[in-house]
Amino acid sequence: MPIVKIKHINDDVTFGMWKIEENEDYLQQHVRLSKQERAEFKRIQHVKRKKEWLSARAALLEVCKSLKLKFKGTVKDENNKPHLKGLPWHISISHSFPYAIALINKKEPCGVDIEKAKPALFHVSKRFLNQQELTDIPRNPRNLCVAWGAKEVLFKIYGRQKISFKENLLLSPFDLKPQGNIIGQIKLEMGTRDYILEYFQLEDFIVIYSTV
Repeated sequence: MPIVKIKHINDDVTFGMWKIEENEDYLQQHVRLSKQERAEFKRIQHVKRKKEWLSARAALLEVCKSLKLKFKGTVKDENNKPHLKGLPWHISISHSFPYAIALINKKEPCGVDIEKAKPALFHVSKRFLNQQELTDIPRNPRNLCVAWGAKEVLFKIYGRQKISFKENLLLSPFDLKPQGNIIGQIKLEMGTRDYILEYFQLEDFIVIYSTV
């Protein structure tokens, strides 16, 4: 059986994590896929990628169960953003073997991300951090992993394709801890909004998610 963690963050936000220990057949039988999802799944070739993809939906299923919601699969909009089929609540999913995670927010667009801290992030940090952030954030794998994951979360909240990670998705300075929070901003012409993003370290991974 999988190791599943469900956390009710507040009245509107629930987080779920699934540890991938099952084979593909078990996962396919466990989750109900929409027609769109079945077509997407058929295009995946790599076995590990298939298990990650299915496990993210298994995590989402478990979150739905904890909220007494009937899970009918997911559908994606024109920006490739997933939504619960037949339900108005907002979702986000992410995976990095051997973990898959899901987030449901009853009221607001949300984001969740899991990333493995890798030295390679140092070499690409100038692609997603602006000059102020490069000054504020120590360029070691774990700090950069939090920063990259935080910007991924903001991107998922925004929910559209065309946005600059350096100019529109902004991070305040933070002190890295085993778990903590970071303030992120989505800055657009029509205005700027702050978001509280919570994170925790799990082995070599960083898990980060929005709380509003």
